Formats: sequence, structure tokens, C-alpha cells
Amino acid sequence: MRPILIVLHRLGSGGVTQAVLDQARMFSEAGRDVAIATLDDNPHFAASIEDLRNSGRLAASVPVHNIYEDSARAAGDARPARRAMSKARRTLGRLAEPLAQVRTSQDLIETGTDAHGAYRRHFTAAGEYYAFDRLDEDGGIKHTNFFENRFLIRRDEMAGEHVARRTWFTTDGGANRVEFLTAEGFIYAQRWMNPENGRGVGVYVAEPSTRRMRRFNGLPDWHVAWLQDLVDRSSTAPYVIAETASTIAKTLRLRRSSAVRIAMMHNSQVGEPFAVDSPLRTDYDDVFAQLDQLDAFVVLSERQRADMAERLGNEDGFTVVPNALRLPPRPDVERDPRLVSVVSRLAPQKALHEAIHAFSHVLEDVPDARLEIYGRGPSKKELEDLVAELGLSGSIRFMGRTSEPNAAMARSVCTVSTSDWEALPLSIAESLAVGTPVVSYDCLYGPSTLIRDGETGIIVPRGAREQLAEGVVRLLHSPSETNAMGAAGRADISSRLSFETVLREWDHTFRHADRRSELPSPR
Repeated sequence: MRPILIVLHRLGSGGVTQAVLDQARMFSEAGRDVAIATLDDNPHFAASIEDLRNSGRLAASVPVHNIYEDSARAAGDARPARRAMSKARRTLGRLAEPLAQVRTSQDLIETGTDAHGAYRRHFTAAGEYYAFDRLDEDGGIKHTNFFENRFLIRRDEMAGEHVARRTWFTTDGGANRVEFLTAEGFIYAQRWMNPENGRGVGVYVAEPSTRRMRRFNGLPDWHVAWLQDLVDRSSTAPYVIAETASTIAKTLRLRRSSAVRIAMMHNSQVGEPFAVDSPLRTDYDDVFAQLDQLDAFVVLSERQRADMAERLGNEDGFTVVPNALRLPPRPDVERDPRLVSVVSRLAPQKALHEAIHAFSHVLEDVPDARLEIYGRGPSKKELEDLVAELGLSGSIRFMGRTSEPNAAMARSVCTVSTSDWEALPLSIAESLAVGTPVVSYDCLYGPSTLIRDGETGIIVPRGAREQLAEGVVRLLHSPSETNAMGAAGRADISSRLSFETVLREWDHTFRHADRRSELPSPR
């Protein structure tokens, strides 16, 4: 069996990340050699990975590679560069010194809080303003801005006690260089930009052991070179599963004989107004133009596969594999007979204004019903204003992000989904998995894939607020139907999205991709 390399830009907190983590765990528990590769420049990468492991979301058996972490390690012993570093510090003066040496006990300090949180300003003993610290909740330094005559000239972003990322600015305020540093202060990579428009003009990666500095035209070229090196470390051409538009495009640039190249799409192929015949998403332009170069293109539902094949051709290239779901135990909580919930990112795609308007109709029939909205995101203020405008503040509460979404859903009579589009929404799958029915708009493509209308939940046409409200009211008035739907939903989703079931679909896709790739079978 070939090893498996899963590629995405970053591991965050959203649904795609959770789908990837469950996917990697599924492969690992089946005895497959699997790893994850990421491309983000998060200064707190190591701490983030540790948090994911400690929370149980990331399996201990799954290694995670990151281009910046790998490059920092590859820099290794930076002693050949130390004399040059020392000379540079003498040339650049005080602002080139490590952070600990910039500050002195003679500094004059102003502390305070603004709209972004706590801060600390530094003035020299002579009263000259030169630095601004943005502080985290524990009082640690998130980043420091350095000034000259109140012009921002440098920003240092911290990882623990050392500077991990340093950005230099022109007097016009445009960033013209970003440096990435090891804990010892060695600059292992740097990106140069045009300060007028922020576009990259080159990436330099240090190789101190050979006294070389490699130049790439931009981040994509560096990313591809690193991914190719990662692939070439394997004695057998691996399956490379790229999970986002940008990483699919980069995977297509891997040497053809080095990997079986598989794309996986976690979203819809169309943009606004999110109908089957809407314009295609522009971020997939490069990918859609090269579909025949992929060994498999995985989507999450048969309905989406059929639509994409009809519109884009290349029917043989598409396969269907849903996201696997670790079936959680049902939380030991009692159902609240008047509670409805939403667990979602507060973003335009989720169209939560629809849920709020629909709930105003619910209250006409069930005045003591309550809606709890869990999550955070850019639409929060707009949604809070809408609730206030409609006079629903006593019935709709914003709960913020929760570490126990399953418990929130299990306490509810039902959950609600009003998204403009969803490929295979984790929130719907998780709600069904804990035995809570879902009342949802029928958007492309996830709700109708996951919900069996009238059996495990209720599906209404997208935008039909009153019908959505009627579905919620129906379940609020009928505990027996709610419980029956909940039990059916848990049984159905645990069968269709179990690791065992989804792994079989992946094995089918792997065989299909092997055939299309024409690469030699692994020994």
C-alpha cells in the first residue's frame, strides 16, 4: 500500500480541519502510513499541534509537517552564519538586536487597553517613543512594533520567548520584507514584497550547511519545491490528497512520476447565487482547467459529482467519498423541550439572518422557545444588531464558541441550518450523530445528502423562512417524533459515515486513481 500525504494550507478550528483530522485518524487506525503537510507560517505552529493532540482531535500516530518548521530544522547549525549575523547587528544598530537586548530597565512604560486588547508602550530613558507591545490574555507579548519618529519600521511576532517572524516597513508604511527566524535568531527564510501593492517579488531560503541561499520567484514555487522534496523522501510514490484549491493547484505541479495526485473538494463548485448553473468559483480556475491531469477528484456527494461531471466533463475522474465521522457517545444531558440551537461559524455563507428571521415566526406559535447560537466570526455584530432590531434579545442568545458542541446540540430539540451552500456540513452530521434532528434549507449539497427528509430531519426550500419555522414548531410540539427522528438519525449517520464505511470508499478511489496514474504498483 502506498503511503498517504494529506496536504492543506493550515490546520485551524473549522469544519475542513476537523474533516482532515478525522480522515488522517481513520487511515492511521487502519494501519496506513499517513502524514499531514501544511504550508502556513503560524509562529505558534508547535503549540497549535500540541493543543490539537492534547484535545484528542489529532491522533498521536499522525505526523504533521510544516514548510516553515522543516526549513528551520534544515537550517540546523547556523554557526557558519553567526559572524555575518554579528556584523549585521553592528551595522543596523539597536533595532537589529534581539528583543531581550532592545529593552532596558531604564525604559519608561505606558500600559493600557484599546479595542484590540492590552498593550504596553516603551519610551527610552530620554523619553523617545520606540516600541509598542500587543499583549495576550496572560500578559505575554504577541507582537512588538518598533518605531522611529512614530513611523512603523519593524514588527516582531513572538513564539514564546523568541522572535519567530519579523516584518520590515518602508517610511510609507508598506511591508517590504518578512523574515522567519529560528529560536537562535538565524533568518532561515525571507519573503520580499513590493511595498506599494504587497505582492511578493521573491522568497529566499537559507542553506547554511552549503553556504547557499536558494531563491524562488514566490511562495507557490517554494511550496511546490518543498512538497516535491517531501514526496521524494518516500521510497514508494505516495497518494497525495490535496484538500484546498491552492494546494490542489500546487499538487498538480508535482513531478508526474513521483505521486498519485488526488484532489478533494470540501465546498461547492459554484459561486453566487449558489445554484447549479451559477458561475464557477474563480479560485478553482486553474484546477478545473487541468482536471485530466489529476488521478482522481473526490467530492462529498453523488449529486455534486453528477453536476460537476455534466458541467466540466472528465466524468471518469470524479469519485465520491464522504467525510468520515468519529461517532461520539451521546452526551449525558437532558433535552430541553423549548431549546433550538445553531452551531456554526458566524459568516456570510451560513446566512444566519435567515435562521433569526425564521425563529421570529417560531415564537408566534411557541412564545417560550429559545434559540442559542454557538460560534464566532465576522457576521456577529450584524447578527446581534438584527436580533435587537427584531426585538428578539430575550429569546435568541449568542453563546460564543463552545468546546462542547455535541452537548449543546444534544440538549436541543433540533438544530437549524440555513447556509447558502454546504458540501457536507460537519455540524449537521454531528447533530444527527448525537441524536438531534436537523431542520435545514435545501442548499447545494450537504443537507439533502445527510438528512433523510421526514425521517432524520426536515428539509425545506432555501429561503422558505415560514416553512423552516413550521418544521421547528412541529418538533417542539412533538417530543415523540423528535426522539424517533433523533434515534433514526444517529443510527443512519453512524452507518454511512463510520470509519469502516468511508475507508472502503477511499480504497475504491485509490484503486481508481492507481489505474488512471499508470504508475507502477507498490511492492
